[in-house]
Amino acid sequence: MSAAIKYKTSVFVHCNKSTIFNDLTNRAFAGDEDDIALLARLADSPNTLRDISSFPDIKRLDERLEFFLRENLLVPASNDETLDFIPHRVDIETCRQCNARCQFCPQSVSPKSRGVMPLDLFSLILSRLEGNTPEWVAFNHYGEPLIDPFFRRRVEMLRERNIPLTLFTNGILMKDDVVDFLAEGGVYRIVFNFPSLEPSEWCQLMQMPEQSYWKARRAIETSLKTNSNIPQGIVISVNGVTSTQARRAQGIKDYFLSFGDFQVRTVSSNSRAGAIQNELVQISSHSAWQGYGGCARIVGQLHISSEGRVYLCCQDYDQNVILGDIRQESISAIMTGPLARQLRAEMFGLAPMKRGRLCLNCNVLREGRFYN
Repeated sequence: MSAAIKYKTSVFVHCNKSTIFNDLTNRAFAGDEDDIALLARLADSPNTLRDISSFPDIKRLDERLEFFLRENLLVPASNDETLDFIPHRVDIETCRQCNARCQFCPQSVSPKSRGVMPLDLFSLILSRLEGNTPEWVAFNHYGEPLIDPFFRRRVEMLRERNIPLTLFTNGILMKDDVVDFLAEGGVYRIVFNFPSLEPSEWCQLMQMPEQSYWKARRAIETSLKTNSNIPQGIVISVNGVTSTQARRAQGIKDYFLSFGDFQVRTVSSNSRAGAIQNELVQISSHSAWQGYGGCARIVGQLHISSEGRVYLCCQDYDQNVILGDIRQESISAIMTGPLARQLRAEMFGLAPMKRGRLCLNCNVLREGRFYN
């Protein structure tokens, strides 16, 4: 290792109080004030290891430097990080339709047309992932995956390749035989969209009849009793940013507790980069030309439409930003292509954000990197 090489804090590193995150490796670490101070300093002023070792105000410096280098928190300043991408999570739009019209979802104002991904295209995607096994795959982009006539076969294909499934569902179509099928293995996590335990409130938020409420509630009850060995468990997601959200979450927690272990997650429903705007969603906007602090999606997540196009992210409801086509190119070629690199540069403050970018209306884009 040359003493003349200068090192910088990777652009993919950001800190929130006492936690250090690396978007590229999808890892998080505990850190103290000295750690964050050192990373913030080297983000703006790269230095050689010899110079860094002489900093008088950072404790346990040698130990921390070794750790930072090993975890790619520090990288050579000459590295072009716009080329970096690792598909930790993959969203595959197996089915475009949804059977609900949740008030906090764009499907309620601009429902998607029918569309199911062919099995041969799904098989091609899985072959493209060989050598890059993700943490999980989801059958997801605002559609209900259980509408898909090939749902079970797709799960079996994931099992054959040891690729875990994270299932996002409203549960309405999850009959007992589906619960039993999922209990056979291959599921990493099940996330139920279930905004209220009160039938009338659920029906209002989901814009669905009461019979659908009882189906969804039974699906959660049965899943909690049956699927006890899922690595990341079952999550009940409580959407809709209202004054009743905390009360709704507590009611769900109290009721389902007797059925099995689970997590309740209150979700700050957002405008999906401007795709929906009402009193139930939080709306964010940013100013163009600012140096931003990054977004994990462009370096660690892959999003594939039912037609095989790779689009920007889960916030891109209409799939307006197309990075490539999985039918024609490898994942690496698409995610290190000119547009992906340009977007990475803009999101991580390496280049000015162009006006009109979808990201400027997105609550996920960070405006800074270091917060004590």
